[in-house]
Amino acid sequence: MKRWTQWLCPAVFVVAIFAGAAALLFQPKKTYSEREKRYLAELPALTWATLEDGAVQTQWETWLSDHFPARDVFVGLNAYEKLLTGRNALEKIYFARDNYLINAPTALDMELFTTNLQRFDNFAKNTGLPASLVLVPSTGSMKEALLPMGHGPYPDDQLFETARETVTAMTAYDLRQQLAQADAAQPVFYHTDHHLTAYGAYTLYAAWREAQGLSARPQSDYTVTSYDGFYGTTWSGSGYFLSPPDTVELWDSGLTPTVTITDGGKDPVVSDSFFFLDHLQELDKYPVYLDGNHTLTKLENPDAPDGTLLVIKDSYAHAVAPFLAEHYSTVYLLDLRFYRGSVTDFVQEQGVDELLFLYGASTLLTDTNSAWLF
Repeated sequence: MKRWTQWLCPAVFVVAIFAGAAALLFQPKKTYSEREKRYLAELPALTWATLEDGAVQTQWETWLSDHFPARDVFVGLNAYEKLLTGRNALEKIYFARDNYLINAPTALDMELFTTNLQRFDNFAKNTGLPASLVLVPSTGSMKEALLPMGHGPYPDDQLFETARETVTAMTAYDLRQQLAQADAAQPVFYHTDHHLTAYGAYTLYAAWREAQGLSARPQSDYTVTSYDGFYGTTWSGSGYFLSPPDTVELWDSGLTPTVTITDGGKDPVVSDSFFFLDHLQELDKYPVYLDGNHTLTKLENPDAPDGTLLVIKDSYAHAVAPFLAEHYSTVYLLDLRFYRGSVTDFVQEQGVDELLFLYGASTLLTDTNSAWLF
């Protein structure tokens, strides 16, 4: 009996090694991880150059890591092991109360943040158009009571104060109080994603309009359709794969717009809806709003009372833009991550009447694309 048991552990180890190797060899290989929202490493090419400089070893390790059998399971086990051993507050994504997954604070780069604001402000000054700056606060700053002990400090107070002090040619709006009040009724942020919910986007839109002394379309005018099973980008990067999903809502006022999406080198895509329903079949359903990130998106509503609004933005604007289209005959969404033309020429050629800079406050701590604003 003793002889048999002393070989048990080595035998299990050898079987596990060979079983893992067989699974790695024969399992279907994916090129894209929908959970992690990224492309997986390709099998490295074996060449003399990569052997000589050692690159093939690093590439091979990356490939093995990306295609390891049951990788998603082990990633999740690693995340929950860190949570159970008290390392939650040290991670890039916090496991917070009420099933919120919240990004840790972005590293504070006030020089870059201020530079972005100054570029926006100088552009507004040069155009001479009425302009607004609307910053979306981070989920962590709005949900601080739910965060784990020892979490990093969120700089939103400093960011909003700096915005107020820096811009002179446009009006900076701090709408955090309105978002906080609305959040008491229902969530304005997703649990598994960093974006505003449709309700949060409506709240931001209505608060901005009211702060300008303008009216917003009543919430009661919208028919709301809900879809379950939304897992956002925060969930994808967290490893906390047992977290319950969010619900994504489509708010429809009955408006039939003309939506034209333009990307460099591609034919324009034209739709009669703000909502691209194919994305509802995906884990990350946020691109249901205007099909996600694109160079230039044009929303047309010829029955609207106002003229042309140019929104220079990040992805927070996608859920807000359909509400803006209620009031402007044309709304352009321009993404500086992709647009490489002269925005000044664009403003003149398209007869833009008003500017709106709509960004997540944390985005401007890392984004350098305002350099393309000329």
